[in-house]
Amino acid sequence: MFSRKEFILVSHPQSNGSIERFHATLLEMIRSHVSENPDEHPFNILPYAVQCYNSTRNKTTGFTPYELVFGHTSGRPPEHVYLEKELMSKYVRDIRNKLEYYYKIARVRTEKAKIRFDSRVSPNLQSYKVGDKVFVKQSQISNKLQNKFDGPFEITQVFENSALLKNPETNRISKVNFDRLKPCFET
Repeated sequence: MFSRKEFILVSHPQSNGSIERFHATLLEMIRSHVSENPDEHPFNILPYAVQCYNSTRNKTTGFTPYELVFGHTSGRPPEHVYLEKELMSKYVRDIRNKLEYYYKIARVRTEKAKIRFDSRVSPNLQSYKVGDKVFVKQSQISNKLQNKFDGPFEITQVFENSALLKNPETNRISKVNFDRLKPCFET
């Protein structure tokens, strides 16, 4: 109804913060249950943990995830669903209106939370331009003694939070987020 596709960078979980936060919370719920019940398989608790998460009011939006998706609190379906067609279409209109209202409030609250968060974030982001040489932090290091950065690479195009880099050895171009870059000061 109110969804849109959003593409994120591969190997960059910060691009999809809400999903990563959900996964961390779900994992913590399962971990605490397994520590109390070591003989029970974690998959047995998964549906209950998801139901618990979906029924818990979110501090930022002020609504439960279930309310934002279905327009009412969780539990058994409302009795209206089983009534005749006129009542059903009224029920659908009411749910649609509720969802629009919930989304509007959730959007305002989320924007306020974003403004609060952004005010606390350091604006000391490195600025890059085409032609700069940079090192790229490796996403997976197999050995503690292995170098953490590859490069240097040349920036061929700059975006808001990322850049296209050209590998001088292979001429391969790849898109990398700024937080994985480190300036190269050639001597």
